[in-house]
Amino acid sequence: MKLYDVIRKEKLPEKASEEPREEFVFENKPKPTTRRKKIIFFALVSIFVCLIYILGVKLVRAKVTIHERSIPFNIENTIIELPHEKNSDPKRLSFQTMTIQSEINREIFGSELTQITGKAKGSVIFINEYSKSSITLKSGTKLIGQNGKTYQTNQSVVIPGYTIDAKKKKVSGASSSVVITAVETGPNSNSKGMSLSISGYSGSKKSQVYARTVGELLGGESGMRHTISEAEREGVVESLKTQLSERLRRETRAQVPSGFITYPDLQFISIDPDSLSLSGEGVKFSAKIKGTMVSYLIPQSLLESAIAKEVLSDSSYREVAIPNISDLDVSPESAIPANSGTPPNSISIKISGSGNIITKASKELIKQALIGTSRNKFDSLIANFQEIESAEFKLIPFWSPFFPNQDRLFNIETK
Repeated sequence: MKLYDVIRKEKLPEKASEEPREEFVFENKPKPTTRRKKIIFFALVSIFVCLIYILGVKLVRAKVTIHERSIPFNIENTIIELPHEKNSDPKRLSFQTMTIQSEINREIFGSELTQITGKAKGSVIFINEYSKSSITLKSGTKLIGQNGKTYQTNQSVVIPGYTIDAKKKKVSGASSSVVITAVETGPNSNSKGMSLSISGYSGSKKSQVYARTVGELLGGESGMRHTISEAEREGVVESLKTQLSERLRRETRAQVPSGFITYPDLQFISIDPDSLSLSGEGVKFSAKIKGTMVSYLIPQSLLESAIAKEVLSDSSYREVAIPNISDLDVSPESAIPANSGTPPNSISIKISGSGNIITKASKELIKQALIGTSRNKFDSLIANFQEIESAEFKLIPFWSPFFPNQDRLFNIETK
């Protein structure tokens, strides 16, 4: 039996419910550990920034650039009197002298033979170990050298008496140098150095008051020598003098003390005529000549201040500088002796020329004014320095509100 029973059921769709469904929104709430990390992070950043700021304030360095005033000036025939340094206060404008001695030797050929005679000459100092009182010797006093030769002084001299020091020891009195000349001509009176007794003194006075050469005694000659002709003499002598003058100027420039200045018209060259030697034993010999340059030296900073007072209406600047001061025309207004052994009590100089006066601000005073102060006060503090035209600063680190509290942390430059 075939049974085909087909039962078909169709399920009809159900009607949607008109009632609203309730939807749930889940909040993504941060975990407590994440919030804590953010708080700690921002706290650490704040602490780090504060430390950087504090360290910047404590370790701040300052570079200050100063632009000084440059004031043009012109000075014409202004006369300034300068006393000798021994008669003046160290802070006042004065002068002192410097003496440089030099010698020129040049090989030349002699064209003639001539009879030469000469007396030995040199310098000595006298020693007094005999008495505490000074002893005066007249010019022409006879001296007996260890070589048995007789010499005489060319000038009078005073020999100071001896003194006793703190250790109860005798300190001999010594005179200034004195020129002596041999009585006889010839080379036998020449000497490289020796002691001399004073003719007429005897006993203990003879041994305790004596002379000692300063350098050599030279010039004693006798016999035939090679020399140059009269026609050649003038040219050779002038050439030696020119070379000697150049050497004296060069050596003087090298020995002028720092902080002093001199001018060509305040320098005097003296040629020693007795030192001229134009003869020798052989055909080729050394021509010689000696000389001295006396320079009148002036303290440069004090001269700059004196010029500023003459040409500026406002002379209250603490310090000034004149970069081209050596280019000014400075000459003696009164006669100035060329011998430094007896410098005058004062000299007068005449100054002419033009240039610029630079007003110098004290770096130490600037540091003291700025140390530890607020950066906002910089302009007002710098305005107190009339020597300054303008100024700017740079702080490291740049955010520091204050200048360093130690002067070693300042670097001040001038332009």
